[in-house]
Amino acid sequence: MENSKFKSFIKSNMMWVILILIVVIFAFLSPNFRSFRNIMNILTQNAYFIVATIGVAMIMISGGTDLSVGQILAVVGVCIALFMQNAGFPVPVAVALGILIGVVLGGFNGAAANILKIHPMIVTLATMTMFKGISYILSQSKSFYNFAPSYLAIGQGRIGTANFPVTFPVIIAVVVALVIHFILSKTCFGRFIYAVGGNPETARLAGINVAKIKLQTFMLAGVLFGISAVILTSRGGSASSLIGPGVEFDAITACVLGGVSFIGGAGRVSDAVVGCLILGVLTNGMQMIGLDVYSQYVVKGIILMASIGYDTFQQNAKVRKKAA
Repeated sequence: MENSKFKSFIKSNMMWVILILIVVIFAFLSPNFRSFRNIMNILTQNAYFIVATIGVAMIMISGGTDLSVGQILAVVGVCIALFMQNAGFPVPVAVALGILIGVVLGGFNGAAANILKIHPMIVTLATMTMFKGISYILSQSKSFYNFAPSYLAIGQGRIGTANFPVTFPVIIAVVVALVIHFILSKTCFGRFIYAVGGNPETARLAGINVAKIKLQTFMLAGVLFGISAVILTSRGGSASSLIGPGVEFDAITACVLGGVSFIGGAGRVSDAVVGCLILGVLTNGMQMIGLDVYSQYVVKGIILMASIGYDTFQQNAKVRKKAA
């Protein structure tokens, strides 16, 4: 019995085991990798990515996919910069309005998918281009710098000692992960998200307003995309139309790698987080051992293909088991 429980635990947390093995390998290959400062640097660099990926994970669990994430980050980042520098809004107001814009853009994706009755992937493929145009119109292809110190503190601030600093982006990412985990696992709304992603028709027959749940999921994800943009721009000290694009594919890779189902109905916040950490550790570790950036692209592509193949295999195995 105990052996069976252990095997079940390992199977459900396999990616965490793989993450630990990757960390051990890179720690052996590069002494600098295993320092606390480098580990915290990995977490800080990926904090915005973790927050955005959790938003993507929610959408995937509900049965959708969002390809416009990167462009939403760009629009929000540019808008916050304009609010602070051109409109003269205080930092808290600019941040709040920026997150609100993330909610609006996310809600637009959800509403468009409901109205047009097509898969969100197709809708967001179109809005990705639309949001890209909006960000360039707003920014006029310019980059924004010289943000207020209080805004930069969001991404660059830290607590703790000089030898063991904990940065604000990491704290924000942890809080977001805990809040969304609670929503998905402990609330009716969270259970409805899983139900809608697992089988929309069954969910509808059970009395769940499928369109409403999908819209609300996109809007909540928009909140996370807004927070992600705040972390990204405040940490880097700049905002432009180029800051976000590309995040969407890495986020999907992290979700599927971690175990979030590509077809919906399955996945956890921890799955999205471990997927992000694996990609972050791989990137940092490959840089530490001197692997060039193009080789890193090849490795990430192989990982995405393998993770999608593994997810498909698991789903087919479940179907065969039910049929038997």
